[in-house]
Amino acid sequence: MTCSYIVAIDNTYPLVTNFIEQLINVITSNDEIIIVLDACNNMDTISYLEKAAKKNSQIKLIHLEKKVGFSGSNNIGIKNASGDTIIFINSDIFLENNCIENMLNLLWSDEKIAAVQPMLIYPQNNLIQSTGHVFSDYRSGQLFSMRKKVDFIVQKDGKRQALTMALCAVKKDILAKVGSFDEYYFNSHEGLELSLKMTLSGYSCFYCANAVAYHCTGAARSTSLYDFSKQKAHFYEKWNSKIQYDVSEYLKLQITSEQLDTFFFILNFSTSHQWHAILKTLNINILQHETFQERFMKSINLFYCLPYSSLNYSGSFLFLCDNIAQIKANHRWISLRKNYKDIIMDLDGNLVPLHYLIT
Repeated sequence: MTCSYIVAIDNTYPLVTNFIEQLINVITSNDEIIIVLDACNNMDTISYLEKAAKKNSQIKLIHLEKKVGFSGSNNIGIKNASGDTIIFINSDIFLENNCIENMLNLLWSDEKIAAVQPMLIYPQNNLIQSTGHVFSDYRSGQLFSMRKKVDFIVQKDGKRQALTMALCAVKKDILAKVGSFDEYYFNSHEGLELSLKMTLSGYSCFYCANAVAYHCTGAARSTSLYDFSKQKAHFYEKWNSKIQYDVSEYLKLQITSEQLDTFFFILNFSTSHQWHAILKTLNINILQHETFQERFMKSINLFYCLPYSSLNYSGSFLFLCDNIAQIKANHRWISLRKNYKDIIMDLDGNLVPLHYLIT
């Protein structure tokens, strides 16, 4: 088995050196690293990579004079790849031991498996960044984002509709059948679409729980050159009718019989209009449902939103949000709230006790 690592680079010298030095210690003697410099104008980065390529024959360097974005750069890398496995890897990914080996073992364990991604961790807080994609209404989230990596729910391999291409191993022959990246996407949604196409073509995309890497999200891509909203609109115009909204299925895996017997006061801090349908699907008992205008904020201060009486409310709260990170920065409020039956759900498939956020 041979692997072609494809790296699209347009970023700063320190990050690139950290990335390359760890990667060359991971690859085997039959592998290759294809680095596509997407009109990179950082002379320190260029000089470093040229020296690295001269020193190591496994590194292939491709210079692009015109910027083509993440999709275009990776497509050029694919055309120059000789391995039977393509490993797309961002230059802000840092691997734990055996990460690639474990991904490859799962990838080649079944002929119908097309692609595998690892558990991706935020290096800043050691919490989950991604275990694959999860879908709700016109939204794709990173499944179980902000969970602890020791949680049972992330310790199992699982099939996903779509994966992130920040680090993803793909069989080259299947890639040739389903097609490469849509170059309309410049720096967003391209990997989501490619892996979704594999699923819709009858193949399987998997999350590998015992493969772990750290992802400094966003550091490897330019975020100023192209409108994310246009890329999102392009994606959903093409695929919305074929996507399965699956957030309810992941929430259902975590709900307990005690929670199904509890009547909840719903505190809705989410931007989604689908929670009524989701809660009905989950058979949640609702006493009252209140929606807050602060739901559009990335970080919510519960002291601003809830009166003092809420701290002593004898019933159970169910907090709804887009991601549990919105509520996480409320250590004091949560510690004062003594009802340990309070729970929180989000659009990234998380269902946890409220006090989970401060433990």
